[in-house]
Amino acid sequence: MRMSQALRLLSGSVLLFVFIFGIWHSDVWWFWKLFIVFMALNQIQSAFTNWCPAINMLKKLRIQEDC
Repeated sequence: MRMSQALRLLSGSVLLFVFIFGIWHSDVWWFWKLFIVFMALNQIQSAFTNWCPAINMLKKLRIQEDC
């Protein structure tokens, strides 16, 4: 698995988990709503700055980078 694939898998999985949790309970704690906003804003800023904190974590897990 390449870095870009792992990054997409990680971000998609987290957003899906939080989204399902938000639907499952109608009285969602405000933290989960802010967490979704944070994840979305982080993905947007990484598109412009080419920097994402999750990449540092994936490098420590020795995920192979794209060429």
